[in-house]
Amino acid sequence: MIRTLSLLTFAALALVLSACGLSPVYGTYADTGTQASVVAALDSVYIDVIPDRPGQKLRNTLIDRMVDTGRNTKGDAAYKLQIGGLSESIYGIGIAKDATATRSQIRLAASFTLFDTRGLKPEPVFTRSVSATSSFNTLASQYTTLVTEDDARDQTIRLLADQIMTNLELYFSNPAAFVKKPE
Repeated sequence: MIRTLSLLTFAALALVLSACGLSPVYGTYADTGTQASVVAALDSVYIDVIPDRPGQKLRNTLIDRMVDTGRNTKGDAAYKLQIGGLSESIYGIGIAKDATATRSQIRLAASFTLFDTRGLKPEPVFTRSVSATSSFNTLASQYTTLVTEDDARDQTIRLLADQIMTNLELYFSNPAAFVKKPE
């Protein structure tokens, strides 16, 4: 009885989700292609240089995730991803009785723009802002605190890269949904 009820609930949930227009990013679309087209589009993006060490780590993480063929040159790219405004803030969130921080958070925020470079002049086609936060322990040992802070920064960079990838995958899965309509 319980098994039948759970099976019926699952079937009803599947019908409700299919009716709302929910579809996977890498699924087949009526007008826009398949998983291969999203992967090919991501592979055709040149990731512009991002200044400073966190920017270099973010760029390298994105290259590892996006570049399928091993090439990432400006000349071959149909798109250019420009990431700007990468900012970092660290603040204490756990305060001890002596007013020292025992736990801290690191927050990275960035904005990115995807340019279509196939025309005479690169045209911006997609712009978003993303942010990510991680926390770490602030300990008595400066070295240990530095190591945990650096690890939290790396984790935040990976989270930021995940958000950028998700946004780009959504864009490439259905670019027509992101076209600005005239007012």
